[in-house]
Amino acid sequence: MKQIRIVYIAAFLVIFTQINAQQNKVVADSAALLQAQQLKQAEQKVGYSNSHPDAQWFPKAGLGLFIHWGMIAVKGTGDLSWCMLANKPWKDATITPNEYYSYSSKWNPNAIDFDKMLKAAKAAGVTYAVFVTKHHDGFALWPSKYGEIGTKYQFGGRDFVKEFVAACRKNKIRVGLYFSPPDWYFGRQYKSFSFNGKEKLDMDHKPTVIPQKPADFEQKRCEYIQNQVTELLTNYGKIDLIWFDGGGGEISNKVVRQLQPGIVINRRNGGNGDYSDSEGGLPQKRFHGWFETCETCWPSRKWAYTETAGWDTAPEVITELVKLRAWGGNLLANVGPKASGEVPQQALTAWKEMATWMKSGRESVIGANAGPWPEDVNAPITTREGIAYVHFLPGEKAEVVWKNAPKPEKAFLLKSKKAIAFTYENGTLKLNIPENERTNNVDVVKLILKK
Repeated sequence: MKQIRIVYIAAFLVIFTQINAQQNKVVADSAALLQAQQLKQAEQKVGYSNSHPDAQWFPKAGLGLFIHWGMIAVKGTGDLSWCMLANKPWKDATITPNEYYSYSSKWNPNAIDFDKMLKAAKAAGVTYAVFVTKHHDGFALWPSKYGEIGTKYQFGGRDFVKEFVAACRKNKIRVGLYFSPPDWYFGRQYKSFSFNGKEKLDMDHKPTVIPQKPADFEQKRCEYIQNQVTELLTNYGKIDLIWFDGGGGEISNKVVRQLQPGIVINRRNGGNGDYSDSEGGLPQKRFHGWFETCETCWPSRKWAYTETAGWDTAPEVITELVKLRAWGGNLLANVGPKASGEVPQQALTAWKEMATWMKSGRESVIGANAGPWPEDVNAPITTREGIAYVHFLPGEKAEVVWKNAPKPEKAFLLKSKKAIAFTYENGTLKLNIPENERTNNVDVVKLILKK
């Protein structure tokens, strides 16, 4: 009886953990979506692409890793840069800029190991990574010759960008660099640190009068941005992707391509860029062309490290990945390392489970093509030539019905290779996975299609 009771308790804890994680993810999506909406980062409806031969990896990439890391991780409360703003409409800590920047002197990144991080991420299915080289707070994570704060002035001039790029190449992961043209430290004398714009607040969140910018301020600001981006695109060899955040074309995409001809550029540099995107949540309807969703995952509700924002599970992340791949998009899943540089254990646990899933499931998402979901089928489907992959999402027990389907020769579970029964009549395919074969993760049925 005691053993039975223990089994029941264990089962309850597993179910409770899964439900709680799902609730965390719903909250995470709504919070991140609200931030994106407030910043007018609406989902782009028209798809784009890049015809350069060196850029053709992007639409097949599938899973990327976003890395948001900065001084605020010392506090472990509040998001990177954004927590400096008072009067935000989304839930986040509020820290005065002067307190925020004080954490720079307390920051000891003694345990950062990009090789170890990216090796684990690679096993979890990651094919490209995007490292935040400088967020809105203006702190450069390489020893830039330009700017007033960054590793040039501390950590012995350590070059984290160089370490990241080297680890990407060692692990055969595409190199992506995030860069924020908005630099709140550079313009701190002329900026109000209140989000709503109704109040003018200084770096101690006290009411102030914002002085007029000097006549040459904008010219100096643009030159500063151009110089820093040029460093990033000339000092580290081939860069596969640049992820601008809030730029107005201070350095044009044309110049970026002159520095890195085959680079993929996102849409936040005052132009269309090469691909559409959504932030903080999956797109609401099918897109056209290249696409990426960037998503808070580890933690669930913040870009930067915090212990209080929940953590995504492997099934949650894989579910989002599967849905995006069914439409041909990529998932850029974010991790916020600790101040020390260590990856949170919750992320490593999820990556380990994702790695197990990828041993069999990888072929259904990485490099696969889009499918007919939801127009003709009630489950996400990806395809390759002569093959279709049907994804049964966690908790969904309904029979899969695919109208206008090609006729399969055989169907089997991708993980175990066990045959799956199906019916095919008048162009409609029906199949299901026996209950005893289902797992708590995405289950995949591989269809070999008749030629």
